Amino acid sequence: MLWWTVILIVLVVLSFISQLGILFSLQVKFPVLSALFLNILILVSLVAVLYRILSKRKKGEKEVLLKKIRDLEQEVQALKGKAK
Repeated sequence: MLWWTVILIVLVVLSFISQLGILFSLQVKFPVLSALFLNILILVSLVAVLYRILSKRKKGEKEVLLKKIRDLEQEVQALKGKAK
């Protein structure tokens, strides 16, 4: 996740520099295509980070539910022990 964030920061800085006109004054032949490419890379990075965050969140929810199940099973076992 840290690497995605670093890549995203670099792309945002490059995009900002290209919007200022500094990047493409370095004799790049197709500035429109380069700017489009940078924006697509930023979009892909954002989607990947969002997907990773959401998948980690779901995983965390599953772990909480599994913990609740284990606690309830222990309570059932304790109640069965008391009933005998």
